[in-house]
Amino acid sequence: MGLFDEHIAQIRKFIDSRRQRPDVSVVAAADVPSWPMGDSRSLVLSSDTAVELGSPKTASTAFLVWTDNTKAVSHGRVTLIGPDIPEETRDLVPFGKIILVNVSGFDEANTYDRFREMEMAKYDIHPAGYMMRAVSQYQREWSRISKKAKTDGFSLLVLGKALIEKLSALPYVHGVEVIFVTSSADDVTALKAVGQSVGEITGAMNKMGEEMDLDCDACEYSPVCDSVSELRKMRNAMQKKKTENNP
Repeated sequence: MGLFDEHIAQIRKFIDSRRQRPDVSVVAAADVPSWPMGDSRSLVLSSDTAVELGSPKTASTAFLVWTDNTKAVSHGRVTLIGPDIPEETRDLVPFGKIILVNVSGFDEANTYDRFREMEMAKYDIHPAGYMMRAVSQYQREWSRISKKAKTDGFSLLVLGKALIEKLSALPYVHGVEVIFVTSSADDVTALKAVGQSVGEITGAMNKMGEEMDLDCDACEYSPVCDSVSELRKMRNAMQKKKTENNP
């Protein structure tokens, strides 16, 4: 089983349980109209904000998972559970953003570097009128959408299309699917347990990649590595490499 196959199965179960609701829509990114892009210096001030997604005052979860199973990811699909921005009447909106990526060629030696590259890519998008306010290590995101962008028709479908195009440019990525949840705090919270489990795995990967001394006995992620075979393989490969480089 792949590193996140069980998590993807749980995400599918979540979507299937809500699929018949009237507030669920599925759109092909190719059908989403183009939207102007800004840059990383663009600001959306509080006074200019129409909608805040995932603020500390409401529920938020955001994470990316990958798999080499081509059937597990529907490339170019954006699923939205809840109202989109043009129809949104709330100022503070609970927010879930889940990205599924189909990849190839991952092994113990390159998984961490590719994970970091995908993480950087997903934040390197800057639709005009949209600003990432804060990103948390606890699988949360807080972002703002300007009044002008909302008036002009900015939607989460635009954001999903930008994410799909950005990640698809990576040579080892063959499919990207995005799920947004804005329906309720309860729906977002229902996905938080999945996000927290993903965060434990990626947190262990980050620690293995960033620390020279892999003292497993003292590491808070040791139980995670012990229970996930792919992490054990990565840990062993990193330990071997560091031993060879420091005889």
